[in-house]
Amino acid sequence: MKLRTLLTTAAIAAIVGVSAMAATSTAASARTVCNNYGDCWHETNRYDYPTVLRVRFHNNRWHSHHHDHYNWRDNHDGRGYYRQGMWVTF
Repeated sequence: MKLRTLLTTAAIAAIVGVSAMAATSTAASARTVCNNYGDCWHETNRYDYPTVLRVRFHNNRWHSHHHDHYNWRDNHDGRGYYRQGMWVTF
């Protein structure tokens, strides 16, 4: 009976641990953002951008397949976007 209790407790602890790791890893995921000017950058938060920019969101793996076709910009802190190579804060 003790072995069964021990195995049940271990299984529950493993499920809780895996769930906690999954919850924290999805919150920190980054994405690639590109606008209609061909500017692309990385961000960790999804902001609402002006519709005139026609912003597209991609996962981070998208970057490695499309690196040569876009203008890759430096990461910036805070809310904003690139417009023809210039960082605009909002």
